[in-house]
Amino acid sequence: MDLPTGATDDEPARALTGAPATLSDTERAVLGDLSTAQVLSLFDGFTRDHLARSIDHVTFRAGRIDVVWGVRLTDGRDVVIKAHRRPVDVPAVVAATRAKDLLVAAGFPCPQPLAGPLEVAGHVLVAETRLSTGQAPDGRDPVVRRLLARGLARHVDLLRQATSEDPDSALVEGAGTGPSWCRYQHGPWPVPHDPIVDFTACPPGCEWLDDFARRASEQVLAHRSHDVVVGHADWYAGNVAVADGQLVGTFDWELVADAEAVVAAFSAAGFASSSSSGGGLSTPEETAVFLQDYEQARGVPFDEAERRAAGAAAGWIVAFNARWETAMRPGLEDGATTALLRARGEDYLSLTW
Repeated sequence: MDLPTGATDDEPARALTGAPATLSDTERAVLGDLSTAQVLSLFDGFTRDHLARSIDHVTFRAGRIDVVWGVRLTDGRDVVIKAHRRPVDVPAVVAATRAKDLLVAAGFPCPQPLAGPLEVAGHVLVAETRLSTGQAPDGRDPVVRRLLARGLARHVDLLRQATSEDPDSALVEGAGTGPSWCRYQHGPWPVPHDPIVDFTACPPGCEWLDDFARRASEQVLAHRSHDVVVGHADWYAGNVAVADGQLVGTFDWELVADAEAVVAAFSAAGFASSSSSGGGLSTPEETAVFLQDYEQARGVPFDEAERRAAGAAAGWIVAFNARWETAMRPGLEDGATTALLRARGEDYLSLTW
C-alpha cells in the first residue's frame, strides 16, 4: 500500500491501545486486506496532510456500510473519519458535504466538514467534527417524534432556500435518487447497497412482495409532485442525538432529492428505529401521525395527490426492508417487517389522515 505523505507503518500504532487487533467485516469489505496498523497509518497520513495534525488515539470504530472511525488529534480535536464503500458516488458525497456546510452556517446541529471527499491510496475519505453531546432517543416517544418531524422540515426548508438562492449549488443533481433504499423509480427493486443480498432472484413464495413493491412504485410515480427538495435520506431516531428536548446532533448524512411528500414518507416509515426503542418500522398509523407532525412543522398540508404518493413511498420503504429481510432469512418464516407488510401492505397504499 502507498501510504500518505508523512505516515509510517508503525509510528501511530500507540493509538490502537485497547482496540481490536483485527478489522471488522465492514472494515475489510471497504478497506481490503489491511492490518489495523495500516488503516491507522492511512488515516493518520490523511489528518496530517489535510488537518495539519496526527492522530493521538482512536476513540471509537463503527459503520455498517462505510467505515467510521472517531479519533482524537494531537491538538485535542475530536474528529470523525469516514472511508466510503466502493463504488463511491463522489458527486453525492460532495453534495452532502456542501449541505452540511450550509446547515452548520444556519445553526443546524450537524457535523462541520473538515476535509474531503479526497482519494487517498485508492480510498475516498472525508473528515468532519465529532458531535458528542446528547443521547439517541426513543423515537416512539411522541415528543421525540415531533422533534424529528420538525428537524426534517427545518433542514429540508434550509436546503430549499439554498438551492433557490444558488442554482449552481448542484445539491439536487448531486443528491439524485439517493441510496438504494430510496430508489423506487424502476420498481420493484434497485441494486442493493450491500452485495451480501441478491434482489435479482425472487425466493419461492415471495412473488407477492415483488408485486406489492411494483404497485407501490407505480403509485408514487403517478402522484408525486414535480417540485423537488433535498433531505437526509436516512432520517430516523438512530441518526440523531437529543438533549434537554432539543436536537443536538444529526449524523450519517446521505441525501435524496425527491418530492417533499416522498422525502417525508421515507422518514415516516422508519423514524422510530433506534437502539433504545428496539427498532422496527412504522405501522400505517404511526406513518400517518409522523406525516401529520411534518405537515404541522412545514405549515402547509399535503394535498390529496401528495398524500397518495406519501403512503405508497412509505409502503415501498417497508417493502424494501422486507425484501432485505427475506434475502437474509431464506426459507424461514416471515420476519417482523415481512409480517407487517403482509398484514398491512394495502393500508399503506390507501393511507389517509
